[in-house]
Amino acid sequence: MLTLLVFILILSVLVLVHELGHFISARKMGVRVEEFGFGIPPRLWGRKFGDTVYSINAFPFGGFVKVAGEDAGEVVDQTDPGAFFNKSPYKRLLILVSGVLMNVTLAISIFYVFFAVNNFKTSSLPLLYDYNFKYGQTLKNSTVIFGFEEGSVAKEAGVRPGESIYAVDGKRVFNVYDVRYQIKDKSGQQITLQLLDTRRLSASTRDVNVVPTADVSGNGYLGVALATSVVLDYGSSAFNRLTSGFQHALNILDYSTTTFSQLVGSSVAQKSVEPVSAGVSGPVGIFAIVGVILDYKGTDALLGILDFIAILSLSLAFVNILPLPALDGGRIAFVLYEIVTRRKPSQKFETSVHKWGMAFLIGLTVLITAKDVVNLF
Repeated sequence: MLTLLVFILILSVLVLVHELGHFISARKMGVRVEEFGFGIPPRLWGRKFGDTVYSINAFPFGGFVKVAGEDAGEVVDQTDPGAFFNKSPYKRLLILVSGVLMNVTLAISIFYVFFAVNNFKTSSLPLLYDYNFKYGQTLKNSTVIFGFEEGSVAKEAGVRPGESIYAVDGKRVFNVYDVRYQIKDKSGQQITLQLLDTRRLSASTRDVNVVPTADVSGNGYLGVALATSVVLDYGSSAFNRLTSGFQHALNILDYSTTTFSQLVGSSVAQKSVEPVSAGVSGPVGIFAIVGVILDYKGTDALLGILDFIAILSLSLAFVNILPLPALDGGRIAFVLYEIVTRRKPSQKFETSVHKWGMAFLIGLTVLITAKDVVNLF
């Protein structure tokens, strides 16, 4: 139950902050906001203050802002000064980008709180490929366990994903080659793995006794897949500490952009959306991650949730700014076209583009959710 409540709270905060950006900028630009709603309709309660109805809706996931004349398919009174479509393209551009800016601002603010508590170091970040972060000192850990083979003796002994092999029989190991060297002559013999949980902020270790099996060459074998994670340290100077929130946001955005580009490239090459759907998580995947974080209890859980909210907020900003139909980025693309050509696109054409875009996004979301459900079981 706690996991579900925290999950709903996280999604609601992220979406409401995003919509609040649109709401504030629309009001500032003189656009009439018809409704600011918490949750997804049907409406349970609503009250009108001025021109705006403030509502609470049945499904408590995020919220929405209904702006007069924003829907490209809506018949707009050309003399209505409060209609979104009648405002200058620059004002519409500011309104559209404000949601993304609010998500970025939320993420940076949370990063500063996190760094103040955690000595200006990040939590452990999985490194999916060879990538160099531009800011901060990178501390790599190349012995993180991210998977097991069927019948793995390490898994049977109680080793968990996300733990790092810190030492074997008291001897420090730094990479997969060190691990192989320490266990190659130990098949059938009990060894002690000193494990460090990379997902915890507190650097505590535990010992697990394992008896390696033998591979085809007769060498000791644990049946684990190792990966690399990194911790970024922004505490090397006063300037880095002062700008740590911005630096980390830039690091995460650049890493996300590069990763997404590679996933899209793979999808294009394979003529399939499978690489993209496999590389991202939907609501079910997010719910599962929240459950894992809450298992740590106390300060580790609280800071873990804060860090996760910040990462998700940046991810939401990144996805929304993509020039895809039905997203803010897609609507921004139409406004930029208008600014460059000094011609408004056809309302009918824009409506059609966004409808097809929404259908594609719904289909992709269903695919990602199905993948997450399969992974859970």
